[in-house]
Amino acid sequence: MLTIFRKTLKYLLWLSLNVTLIVLVILFIAVVNYVNKLPPIAELLDDRKRGSVTLLDRNNNVFAWRGNQFGGILKSRSLNRVLHDAIISVEDQTFYSHFGVSIRGIAGAMIINLREGRGPFSGHGGSTITQQVAKMLCLLQSASNTQKHCRRSTISRKLLEIPFALALEYAYSKEDILSIYINRVYLGSGAYGFEAASERYFNKNSLDISTGEAALLAGLLKAPTRYSPINNKELSQARALTVLKIMRDQKSISIEDFNKAANSLPTIKKNNINEIGSYYADWVMQDAPQEITKQSKEDIIIRTYFDPKIQRAIDDTIISFLEKEIVTESTAQIAVVVMSADGRIRAMSGGRPSEKIPGQFNRAFQAKRQPGSAFKPFVYGAALDLGMSPNAIIVDEPTTITFGKNKHKEYSPKNYDNRYLGPVTVEEAFSKSLNTVAVKVGNQIGINRIKTLARELGIETSIPNEPSIALGSSEVNLLELTTAYAGILNNGIKVNAKGWRDLSIKETDEVIIREGSEDGFRVFSNLAAQTLKYLMFSSVENGTGKNASVPEWQIAGKTGTSQSFRDAWFVGFSNDYVIGVWMGNDDNRPLKNVNGGGLPAKIFSKIMTKISFELSSKKEIAMISPNQFDALRTYDEITEKYQVQSQEVDGKSKNSSLIGGLIRALLWGN
Repeated sequence: MLTIFRKTLKYLLWLSLNVTLIVLVILFIAVVNYVNKLPPIAELLDDRKRGSVTLLDRNNNVFAWRGNQFGGILKSRSLNRVLHDAIISVEDQTFYSHFGVSIRGIAGAMIINLREGRGPFSGHGGSTITQQVAKMLCLLQSASNTQKHCRRSTISRKLLEIPFALALEYAYSKEDILSIYINRVYLGSGAYGFEAASERYFNKNSLDISTGEAALLAGLLKAPTRYSPINNKELSQARALTVLKIMRDQKSISIEDFNKAANSLPTIKKNNINEIGSYYADWVMQDAPQEITKQSKEDIIIRTYFDPKIQRAIDDTIISFLEKEIVTESTAQIAVVVMSADGRIRAMSGGRPSEKIPGQFNRAFQAKRQPGSAFKPFVYGAALDLGMSPNAIIVDEPTTITFGKNKHKEYSPKNYDNRYLGPVTVEEAFSKSLNTVAVKVGNQIGINRIKTLARELGIETSIPNEPSIALGSSEVNLLELTTAYAGILNNGIKVNAKGWRDLSIKETDEVIIREGSEDGFRVFSNLAAQTLKYLMFSSVENGTGKNASVPEWQIAGKTGTSQSFRDAWFVGFSNDYVIGVWMGNDDNRPLKNVNGGGLPAKIFSKIMTKISFELSSKKEIAMISPNQFDALRTYDEITEKYQVQSQEVDGKSKNSSLIGGLIRALLWGN
């Protein structure tokens, strides 16, 4: 019996030694194989397929990032000492003594996972920093192996991870391995690496962060989304305090430093950078050259005209109206564009402020909706440019317009309230937004003239050849409509919407492209534009846009309500700003008791009041009132004899289909 036991024991010992030897040989072969695949350390510090984009506001402060945020290459040897100690304390206390794998750590994590009712490799991983780097590098396998696949907690993946970690320890120094880790680890909110996270959360270089800030960043390693200071302030601070206690217990920081940091834990406002200008940033990323913003591997800085104060005025106003004047169950969205008179976009909202996340549908420039009567300025602008007087008399009455090939189609517009006022002046017809008159005018001067004016002012969406376009039956987006109105404010000269000033490479601050400085061209005459501005001013003072008025300021604009109340608009301007407001449902359902002269006009007024409060410029708009016209001309005096003519403006030749100097001389007497 004793002999059998001894033979069995001897056999088991022999077997274990052979198995161990085989395992060691396989492990050795795997390590050598991985070592031969490892590239120079410089190639592993940044694995982004494209660079990040940092957006600066008009004051050169960061307000948003796009892409994988990256703050530049960090070297572990030059890392902020407190930050270094915080990382080592919470992630791998034996980092500088182990050989890449901690058997004790893995075993301990397995026990904890089993106690908590999970699988042995689900939950706590017990991985060293070296093993985590192995995951980040995806074991240097083919690109088909996604990060999600590489990070699965399976036995096979854990077994592959061990020889790779050993290979890393053989090929690189501890400092190199730590450098890979601190540059590639994800820390939430689009930030990869501690330099990026420091810029993202604290807007400062990682070398300049405090003890508390270092603890907060190190605390993100456990769960970057859960402990994000933007998502949950209390939870992020609690985690930072835990990190500080660990550092104190390990004597990485003194008791004095602990107390100081614990009593002043860092806070980050909920609506911090990247949230307030999210809609604006999304638009700039579309407007800027795509070969740079989408394809460049360099980190790019975009300087913009974004104004955070104006954006807050927009957000606060929308929130106030949602809380006080819009029923709780309403799903209506609100989009706003604020543009300065020179075409520079100052702020933008593409929907409810609570929905502001990168990549969210931006109704300011992505939604195409019917503008309703907000399109009428293009009709009257074309007519005024042809010579129609604002004092011209037109009969407001039921009418039918025939159109199409051989005039086989009919269109019968109706006024908003189904009432007709009989003979009215052009000014009165515009201020009261009479539909029949607008269609009559549009039909008389020709659809093509209206389309040309609209397109040259900035309407880029397709406009059909139908008389209904006089009432805004074609679709536009809010940004292009606001831009077109800016051309009216600028006395008939086209305004180009501008969001960014220049693009530069972050590493060198070298400007690689600047915003185009080409001046806009004249679309219609200064006289016609200033007259149109008066009509729009009258619409606010005496017509459908009364709710848009601002005390002590001259405001001009136009309401718009599409068919069946699906869209409500107000677009208008002071001498300094052009503001466009749209309301509607994403599914195109009608709004309840909302038209352009209601909530959109009120929102316009509130925003304009807030952003104009500190302005010292003129409060009057340059315009020409009807009483400056001597002769009263009638609608029937406008003919279709006016031809397209070319004119020189600021040394550039542009086609204007609406200029008729001879006709103006005839009809206006000058």
